[in-house]
Amino acid sequence: MKTFELLRLRLHNNAEPSGNEKNTNKIINRFLERTKPDLHIKNIGGYSIIAVYKGKEEGKNILLRADIDGLNIPMNTQQSADNSLRPYSHRCGHDGHATILCGLAFRLAKKRPEKGNVILLFQAAEETGEGAVAVINDPIFRELKIDAAYALHNLPSFAKHQIIIKNDCFASASLGLKLIFEGSTSHASQPENGNNPQKAIMILLDAFKKKYENLKKERYRTLLTITHVSIGEKTFGVSPGHAEIWITMRSQNNKSLQHLKESTINLSDYIAKEFNLNFSHSIHEAFSASINSLEKTSMVELAAKSLKLSVNKIQEPFPWSEDFGRFGETCPTCLFGLGCGLEHEPLHSPTYEFEDEIIDTGIDMFEKIVELEMKNKE
Repeated sequence: MKTFELLRLRLHNNAEPSGNEKNTNKIINRFLERTKPDLHIKNIGGYSIIAVYKGKEEGKNILLRADIDGLNIPMNTQQSADNSLRPYSHRCGHDGHATILCGLAFRLAKKRPEKGNVILLFQAAEETGEGAVAVINDPIFRELKIDAAYALHNLPSFAKHQIIIKNDCFASASLGLKLIFEGSTSHASQPENGNNPQKAIMILLDAFKKKYENLKKERYRTLLTITHVSIGEKTFGVSPGHAEIWITMRSQNNKSLQHLKESTINLSDYIAKEFNLNFSHSIHEAFSASINSLEKTSMVELAAKSLKLSVNKIQEPFPWSEDFGRFGETCPTCLFGLGCGLEHEPLHSPTYEFEDEIIDTGIDMFEKIVELEMKNKE
């Protein structure tokens, strides 16, 4: 088995949840030590890692990023190394993404860029939307002064080795919104002695249903999906005083998502006051839209064509979200797809496995992008 396939298997068998990538961090850092980076930051913004390979001459600072966290999807016992049940797995291919970036580090160890600096970021906590912000807010990262950033994601249902690109929005913005209503409990035989939030919840659910339909008229595809509703506890003797509505919001436009969030919160606050309820809310797993710059998208296309790879220019953004979108707030970026097979299992499926055949393709793409960037004077 090839070196990189062995590395991916090791990462695969050590999958860890977002924010807890301790062993993953150690595995990657040990590999990177062998490549002797000019700057090696073993922990940044948590368990994320940065390795910098400096060119012979001054030039651009090009960031290439891979995600490293796993998912809360149990690993099939027959697929784990020791046949034991494991609570986490790499059912999104982050083990493959990290391996691709390690492969590029291996090549950079043998041949540094002619000019400029190549900055490899192994980012933790992508799945929760927390990792990129933690890295960006770290003073060390700001000192690197990134000129452009690139990332890839393996994509099932696309031809193997195909490069998938789209200018502007590539993946949607999203967030989780938790709406909390507090009244007061009472005995179920005397509901008038308490303040049951049931009526307020029913009004809001009806309003959200209408809002969902109206969103279909929006210029940018925007969704409001109710994922959980609860009123009180599972008992017959108590008229409840507590209720929650959980909503996932998605949009191809950051401003549209912000407007939807604010209008939903304002409506909930208004209805709560009408029924003398205390209202609070919280935001969870917030992702910015991944907005690709035209220049960087063109650079990816040129790299793919230089490698004689098929290029698929999709027309609509993907509805899922990617934490890489945060880097678009700091510099021009491009997130692109790498096809892993038309009949491949979907991402986050319990049977999903990363396709090792595309590892070299990913390495080649990143290497070619760096080459083209360093030649480009803009």
